[in-house]
Amino acid sequence: MLPVGKMCASNTGPSAGMVSGAETFAYYEDEGVSGRMAQYVPTKAQHVLDRLRGGLIASCQPVDDGPMDQPEIVAAMAQAAIAGGAAGVRIEGVENVRAVRRMVDAPIIGIVKTDHDTTPVRITVCVDDVRALIEAGADIVAYDATDRPRQDGRDTVLAAILSNGGLAMADCASAADGMHAIANGAAIIGTTLSGYTLDTEGPDKAPDLDLVRSFAGMGGFVMAEGRFDTPELAATAILAGADAVTVGSVLTRLEVVTGRFSHAISVAYRRTPLAGFAIDLGGTKTAAARVEAGRIAQYEQRPTNGDAGPAGQYEQIEDLLQVVGYSAGDMLGVSVTGRVDAMGRWHAVNQSTLRNIMSVPLANDLARRIGPVTVVNDASAATLAEHRLGAGRGHENFAYITVSTGVGGGLVLGGALHQSPDGIAGHLGFASSQYATALCGSGRVGTVESVASGRAIAEMARVAGHGGMDARAVFEAAAGGAPWAEDIVQMSAAAIAELCGNLVSMLGITRIAIGGSVGLADGYIGRVKRELNTMPEFFRADVVAAELRGDGPLLGALLSAQ
Repeated sequence: MLPVGKMCASNTGPSAGMVSGAETFAYYEDEGVSGRMAQYVPTKAQHVLDRLRGGLIASCQPVDDGPMDQPEIVAAMAQAAIAGGAAGVRIEGVENVRAVRRMVDAPIIGIVKTDHDTTPVRITVCVDDVRALIEAGADIVAYDATDRPRQDGRDTVLAAILSNGGLAMADCASAADGMHAIANGAAIIGTTLSGYTLDTEGPDKAPDLDLVRSFAGMGGFVMAEGRFDTPELAATAILAGADAVTVGSVLTRLEVVTGRFSHAISVAYRRTPLAGFAIDLGGTKTAAARVEAGRIAQYEQRPTNGDAGPAGQYEQIEDLLQVVGYSAGDMLGVSVTGRVDAMGRWHAVNQSTLRNIMSVPLANDLARRIGPVTVVNDASAATLAEHRLGAGRGHENFAYITVSTGVGGGLVLGGALHQSPDGIAGHLGFASSQYATALCGSGRVGTVESVASGRAIAEMARVAGHGGMDARAVFEAAAGGAPWAEDIVQMSAAAIAELCGNLVSMLGITRIAIGGSVGLADGYIGRVKRELNTMPEFFRADVVAAELRGDGPLLGALLSAQ
């Protein structure tokens, strides 16, 4: 028999192991007149989880080094979030946790974010950070639960959280991450890193509800986190099986929220008057579009005949324009692959793509056959569109790189599209690369295009004994684990990263948008970023996916005609 009022702790039952380091329940045995009675008493661990269950966790993390990145302001954010109904807060930084703990009694999830040259892992990398967070008042410590290498392994960090009396939240990217975390004692498994690792990133920016559903069947406390930025999405996460939802930037990053509204308004304002017709003549396809109020209202495309001379290309352009409703005198912009000089003459830089185009008076010919027209290089057109309407908006020094059949690009310097009289400016793929030794279609040896383009990827596969495969097939082989394919794809990404670093160091580029069928392939931009992160910090730019994708050359061609 136990002494009167003595508390007993138990670690048995179906939830044992899920919150190691803190008992899952307790009971009192008391002897009264009616005999012994047992009473359930939640432990601190269970009490914290119960307070969070069914609630919103506000991630109060201001923009790094921004005007709101101060402990007293973070504490005020946390107070406001709790007053608005948040069940808990997620706080970055030991001093911020300490400031918030003084002002609120709600559960705090603490993290420390650090950048390291040797690992992409940023969230609570070191056991020393764990101790400091718990001492500052964090009830829960979140850590990167992926299997990516870092200074202190994920299991080491998790063990430190538990041994110091904290609850552990595993920031996961996959179902395997969640299963490993639960098995080793994490109390909470979150979808935080889905879409932010090399293996999970992609063009889809929607939250990972499938991972929420997967986690719901594992038995732990499920936290939906990552791009749940509307009330509707947060509610959907609960219906998918989440126990709670963390929401961050849309609540507490004023710069981010303001930027979204500002961008939407600016795009709408700039797109509204944009109307007319556009042609994009590329190495593999020729497309025509009718643009209304800044949007492509009608689209038509045909394969480009690489053997056709000027007359054949003109006939195809005329046929396409007729399909989309063009009439003589309508505003028309034309973008073409190759060089367009200041006189409007068209030069096919890569003779293997357009074999019968050499110093063609394109602007004059089209004006005579069709009507008033502006002619521009296709990558320059895409650069102009991305700068005004897409990923480059707000950046005075911006670069666009398209990685497709070839490698092209364009530059905005001092807020203006950079061009040269001979039309060669912006042909970024013709820059030298340490990774290249092959002859480029431009006639130069050892260029970025000769190692990074879709054509180069297919050729390297052929040399490796896998003839007949295009770039898409090589990417699929790499995704399937083929070492030879992985080497080819990685070399392409390394060459593009090298190009990005060169643009930053030579021209002060602050943002680089990557487009094209290869550039936008799953995982490719992530590879480029990882290569960039191996370079000293001053070579790194903000690398993002092109927002306008295939519409860029068409919209840019029409913009150039305004």
